[in-house]
Amino acid sequence: MNSSSLQSGAAGQTAARPLGVLAALPQELGDLIAAMQAESGVTTRTLGRRDYHIGTVHGVPCVVTLARVGKVAAAATVSALIHVFDVEAVVFTGVAGGVGPDVHVGDVVVGETLLQHDMNAEPLFPRHEIPLLARSRFDADRALAAALAAACERFIEEEGTALAERFSAALPRFETALPRVHRGLVISGDQFVASAAAVGDLRAALPDALAVEMEGAAIAQVCYEYDVPCAVVRTISDTADEHASTSFSSFLTEIAGTYSTGILRRFLASWTPAQR
Repeated sequence: MNSSSLQSGAAGQTAARPLGVLAALPQELGDLIAAMQAESGVTTRTLGRRDYHIGTVHGVPCVVTLARVGKVAAAATVSALIHVFDVEAVVFTGVAGGVGPDVHVGDVVVGETLLQHDMNAEPLFPRHEIPLLARSRFDADRALAAALAAACERFIEEEGTALAERFSAALPRFETALPRVHRGLVISGDQFVASAAAVGDLRAALPDALAVEMEGAAIAQVCYEYDVPCAVVRTISDTADEHASTSFSSFLTEIAGTYSTGILRRFLASWTPAQR
């Protein structure tokens, strides 16, 4: 991560650069903005029809916002976080469809690598490769992803049994099981994947993919281009099949905020000066 995260204030004091925290939809932020309001108060700045909420939450200066849905929206939002708010690092939280065979509803996936599954400039460039960058996969910041994964593990250890009961009640067609934390490839595209055939195609093309969503790889690309650390955490709301829309809606409404609140609280509480 950046070795120098403190910048001089007008009075010669130092102030920590903020952490950028974003999600696509309001439910995916949990109670983060309310917690910020209670802790420090919130200053809100509107840019590009987005509200950027500035304050301190769980002891960490943050800029919290909604990226909205899709890769373009996410890229525009994270660009503003970098260039306008000078964030030190970026964390994205939200839900996703599970595509890995061992990834189930209620599990959590921490993206160590991100890729745009719908990028295809063949025959000019290899499938999935980003033109002129000579790469298709973008790594999350190792330390940031490890800290997120540790927060997820603590959250599941402390609240996993209650969570299993909650999502089993909300989504009774799924077996009740203790949620698990996975780390690996998260893939992004401008489509809501909702068929077993589409999942099969994704598995055939990208057999190591764990989860599919619509923003993470775009954020990772922008952060790569500007050398800003980033990490992505996704709770599995559905298995991207024909039941995906119903499962997604129920999970988003009933449970997603609980995951984000619990994970982010533990992650921010462990965000130490050494990491900054």
